[in-house]
Amino acid sequence: MSDIVSDDLNINSEEVAKEGASEKKQKKGRNAFILLLNILMTGTAGWKDLRRSRLTPEQTAAGCFYPIVALASACRFSDWFYLPEFNLSTTLVNAVSIFASFFFSYFAVQVVCRWLFPYVAKTKTDTPYFKLIVQYALASLALFWIPAEVLPILEPLTVFLPIWTAFIITKGIRFLRLPEQYHNRCMVTIVVTVIVMPYLFMWLSELIF
Repeated sequence: MSDIVSDDLNINSEEVAKEGASEKKQKKGRNAFILLLNILMTGTAGWKDLRRSRLTPEQTAAGCFYPIVALASACRFSDWFYLPEFNLSTTLVNAVSIFASFFFSYFAVQVVCRWLFPYVAKTKTDTPYFKLIVQYALASLALFWIPAEVLPILEPLTVFLPIWTAFIITKGIRFLRLPEQYHNRCMVTIVVTVIVMPYLFMWLSELIF
């Protein structure tokens, strides 16, 4: 009898351990930032993992997009180490401008793409997956922004990193299921607007402030 009870306890403990490992693996797979790194490194496979994670745009914004943009903005204060004429108020305005540029770009890209997409594809801009594409593409740009802020000597190299952003967009857009005849047109529209929009807002903020 005691042997049976012992076997039951062992079986139950093994099941609990397996469930715990499975739950831990699932949580790891649902980490929005890890999914971004996966997309940057593996392209199509990363986008597949993102779709399987079933994360909402609100979850990825809180877990990845906003934190990365906030970090990119905070890195503006690294000028304190390089510029003898460092001005706190000016730097603060610049940092806020960086955050605001990426933040408003997220919404502006959706509006512009909805306007430029052909009529049969406009509804795609309202889907959660389209918002995820825009978020992760902009998050990659913000992530590439950080090395140039922290180490200005790397800035000439980071100029070419938006090409990587364009590359991951081309790998993720296939899951948007656009009409075949308009696929390339919509892809170019997304790539151009995602890359141009943050710099456009930053330029406008420089004119205003």
